[in-house]
Amino acid sequence: MLAGRQLKNRYSPILVFIVFATMSVVCCANALASQNYSLEIVGAPETLKSKLEQISRLHQALRDYPTYASLRRAAERDQKSFNEALQSAGYYQGKASYDLVAKEGSDKAKVVFTIAPGEAFKIVEYEILFRDEAEDRPATLEEANIKPDGSAAGADIRDVQLQFAAHLRENGFPNTKILGRRAIANTEEATAHAVFIFESGPKARFGEIKLDGLTTTKPDFIHKLKTWDDGDEYERNKIISYRDRLAQTALFSSINIEPGAPDKNGLAPVLVNLEERKRRTIGLGASFSTSEGPGGRIFFENRNIFRRGENLRIELSASEIEQAIKFDIIKPLPSLPGNAFGNFEFSNETTDAFDARSLRTSSGLAKKWLNDNLETRAALAFETSKVKAENTEERTYFVSTPLSVLWDSENDLLNPTKGLRASIVVTPYTGSDTFFQTEFSSRSRIHFGSNDRFTLAARAGVGATFGSTLNDLPRNKRLYAGGGGSVRGFGFQEAGPLDADGVPIGGRSRIEGAFEGRMMVSKNIQLAAFVDAGLVSESATPDFNEPFFVGFGGGVRYFTPIGPIRADIAFPTNKRDTDQGFQIYIALGQSF
Repeated sequence: MLAGRQLKNRYSPILVFIVFATMSVVCCANALASQNYSLEIVGAPETLKSKLEQISRLHQALRDYPTYASLRRAAERDQKSFNEALQSAGYYQGKASYDLVAKEGSDKAKVVFTIAPGEAFKIVEYEILFRDEAEDRPATLEEANIKPDGSAAGADIRDVQLQFAAHLRENGFPNTKILGRRAIANTEEATAHAVFIFESGPKARFGEIKLDGLTTTKPDFIHKLKTWDDGDEYERNKIISYRDRLAQTALFSSINIEPGAPDKNGLAPVLVNLEERKRRTIGLGASFSTSEGPGGRIFFENRNIFRRGENLRIELSASEIEQAIKFDIIKPLPSLPGNAFGNFEFSNETTDAFDARSLRTSSGLAKKWLNDNLETRAALAFETSKVKAENTEERTYFVSTPLSVLWDSENDLLNPTKGLRASIVVTPYTGSDTFFQTEFSSRSRIHFGSNDRFTLAARAGVGATFGSTLNDLPRNKRLYAGGGGSVRGFGFQEAGPLDADGVPIGGRSRIEGAFEGRMMVSKNIQLAAFVDAGLVSESATPDFNEPFFVGFGGGVRYFTPIGPIRADIAFPTNKRDTDQGFQIYIALGQSF
C-alpha cells in the first residue's frame, strides 16, 4: 500500500500535465471546429426565413461538426425540420434541399439550403363534423359568425377551430371537446379543405349551483349573485360575469367555476369552488406636503360581518389641517344589483380659511349598471357644523339628498393603467340656507411607445353653486382650489381669491385641470412632469375672464408591490407675495 502511494505521488505531476494538455487540445479543436462551416438559406419567403433560422440547429451552432459526415447529418436534420415548417406554414408542396460546398481558398465548408416553397395554399372550404347527436348547434362557421381569412398555416387553422369550440361553449354546449382536425390538399389548384371534428354533448341549460369551500359565508348570498335564472340556456359570458361578481365582494382569495355534465333533461350544474380570505384587515397610510403638513391614517375593515358580504370600515385620519373618524357599512343587495350603505363621520378642520367641527350621517342606495361599470347613488344626509372665521362663529344645520352618477372602468385604485373615471354629483341642501351644488370630475390616460413606456394622463373638474350668495354660503361649503389633490404649486385652498390678510375667501364655483406626462426609466422607477391649473369664482358658474392659477413641476414614482410611492415638487407660475416658492408632495399612489 505504501509503495502504491509513493508511485501515485511520483506520477501526479505527469498525470496533471496529461489532463491539462488533453483539455487544451479539446478546447482548441472545439474552437477550430466552430469555424469550419458557414450557413446560407436561400429562396425562403421573408415571412418564413426567420422561423427557419430559429429551428435550424446549424444556425444556432449548438455544437461543433468537425467532419463532413457529422455536418451532413446535421444538415439532414435541418432539412427535415424545414420541410415540416413549410407544411405548417401552408406551403404544402414546399421542399428544402441542401448542398455542402467547399469554399475556394478556405478550409471551411458552406451549407447552402435552397427552399422551394411553391405556392401558399388557401383553405377554400371548412367542414364541421360532430361525433355525437345534439339539437340547435351551428353546423358551419357562418352560423357561428366566424370569418376566417383562408390561411392554410397550421396555427391559423387551429385558431379557427378554437374559435368555433369557444362559440359552442359560450352558447349552450359547455362540455364541447375537440377531437381532431385535418387539411385535405388539392395540389393542382393549391387549395385545401379543412375538416374540424368535435363532440359537443347535449345542449345545456343552467342547473343548480353546487358550492364547495365555504366556511363562513351564507350559501344563499352566493346563490343571489348568479347572473342567470335556473333553466336559462347556458352562456359562458354569464359564468364570467358571475365570477366577476364574486371577485368584487373581496371575500375570496380563490374562485373556480366550471360547468358540470348535463343530466338527461339538459340541466348542467354549476360547480363553484371558493376559498375565503381572512375577514379582518388593518391598514396604515402616510403622506406629506409642505401645504398640508404630515398626514396619516389607520383603518380597520371587517368583511362579511353578518356572513352575507357586509363590510364595516372604521378609519381614523389626521393631518395638520384635518382630523376625522369615519364609520362606513355596506350591505350588498344582489337582486338590485347594488348595495345599501350608511355613513357616520366626525371631522375637525383647521385651515387658513376657517375652523370647523362637523358631524355628518347619511344612508342610501347604490345601483350598478352596464357590467357594473356604471353606478347611480341616492342618499339622505344630515349634518351640523360649528364654523369659525374672521372673528365670527355660526352653527349650521343641513339636510341634503346627494345624487350621483359614476362611470368607473379603471383597473386599479393606486396605479390605474387603463379605463376612465367620471362622475357627476348634484346635492340639494336645505336648513340654515337653501342651495344646491353640482360637481363634475373625470380622469383618464393613454399609453404609447415600446411596452407602453410613456403615459399621458389628464384630469378635469368643475363645481358650481346655485341658490345662495357668497356671503350667505357657509365657509365650509364654499369651493376652494390649491393643494396636492387640486392645483399643485399653491398652498391648500390658496389657488383663488384672498382677503387683505391673505386668507382664502373661497367661491361659489371652480374649475380645475391637469396634464401629466410619465416615462418609465427602469422596471420600478417612473419620472413625471405636470402642469396644473384652476380658478375659483364668486359667481355661480366659473368666470373665465378671471386669471387662472397655474403650477408646474415634476416628480418620481417608485413602484412597490402595494402601489407607487409618489414624490412631486411644484412651482407656481403666477406667484403672489403670500405664496411660497415651491411645494413638495409625498404620497402613495398616482396623482390621478
